[in-house]
Amino acid sequence: MSNGEPTPGIFDGMGALPGPAGTTILIRNHENRERAGEIKVVTGPPFEYDPAMFGGNTKLEVSRTKIGRDPLTGEPLCEYEVVRDFAILGGTSTNCAGGIRSPHQWLTCEEVVKGPLGNPAAGTFAPRKHGYLFEIDSHADGPVAAIPVSQAGRLAHEAALEHGGVIYLTEDRSKSADTLRGQIGAAFYRYTPTPRGGGVPLHVTSGPLEALAIRGEANKDMDLTTVLGFPYPVEWVPIPEPDHDDDTDNRRDRVPGFTPTRVQAADAGAAIFSREEGMWSGPGSAINGAKVYFDCTTGGRARLGQLWEYDPGRETLTLIYESTNVATLENPDNVVIVPKTGDIFLQEDGPGEQFVRGVTRDGEIYNFCKSQTNSSEFCGGCFDPDGQTFYINQQGQRLLAAPGDPPPDPNRVAVTYAIYGPFEKRQGNRNR
Repeated sequence: MSNGEPTPGIFDGMGALPGPAGTTILIRNHENRERAGEIKVVTGPPFEYDPAMFGGNTKLEVSRTKIGRDPLTGEPLCEYEVVRDFAILGGTSTNCAGGIRSPHQWLTCEEVVKGPLGNPAAGTFAPRKHGYLFEIDSHADGPVAAIPVSQAGRLAHEAALEHGGVIYLTEDRSKSADTLRGQIGAAFYRYTPTPRGGGVPLHVTSGPLEALAIRGEANKDMDLTTVLGFPYPVEWVPIPEPDHDDDTDNRRDRVPGFTPTRVQAADAGAAIFSREEGMWSGPGSAINGAKVYFDCTTGGRARLGQLWEYDPGRETLTLIYESTNVATLENPDNVVIVPKTGDIFLQEDGPGEQFVRGVTRDGEIYNFCKSQTNSSEFCGGCFDPDGQTFYINQQGQRLLAAPGDPPPDPNRVAVTYAIYGPFEKRQGNRNR
């Protein structure tokens, strides 16, 4: 990085925001899990939430210069330069996805629930709970303090974003048996902060955390929902104890204060999903009809993935796409909306070849790109402010293998790509 320190690996979610002098700011997650071979995200003790944790975020300022035109297509050729990059948030664990909050914040999520580690009595470090949402000011010129937004829930967070002043959140958990409810899986959440609006840090707000439920169908299993295009009416059920003290995220005896967030959601009748991961919102606001889209990595009857549309204006949930064939779509993870077409790019995290697949508003699917020399998952896809550059990561792997892990593969390095458009020139129907 700019200070000579190595760039932390294990790239994951990422957001692109306007930077100074026409640059683009990238805030990139690092999904470090405190395992052997990881490069810790170091911001320093005054800023780190838990100094024993290795995860966090880096900030990159990227400039783009047009250097000519392609002799075959006539399209512009561009050169990209990282003006500077540094660690901006540290002391967190397993920073997976996230999302943008107005006006220039990035929300980064811990995809893990675990309790204090080490020996506080020996002064090793202050004990901390994990499983939280954190907020980053992308305009910061140095590290920011990592302050958990505990009122937005303690859970295996995947993505979070602001839409219409409300924070929507996904949860990366699989379904499992439960003696009381039959089964429990992931829930889709919203946190409604008071006061609303940008400029007020989330950690100083208050408000309810709620989970989505299908109206009239408590604990509906959304894997069995195969009616494409049908708008299910939804309601929101309360989570009474968002910041619980169960460090396993799996306790089922319903002891007050120790019941996981997703179990509280199920007990209130919330809909059940399989591994909700990526999420993105359409342009505009909830008032003008913009929607929120999220996927389920192992959702559907074939366990290959689903894409959902939540309409906050009509309070409906609609299944947009469900995979039944690995050749078409296999285990989508991060998602992003293509500004020029309204398509949705799904970034795969499957066991074989990795693709970025595009889904149109008509429910058609196509391949945008495929991994060639790197077999690690695609993640972090985002577009710069003018919609002409698609930034995307491949996650890579740790430099050293932890016990039980396969040896490191030199073809699985962490990398960030810049792919220049024009994205509006794709073939086919452009129905947005």
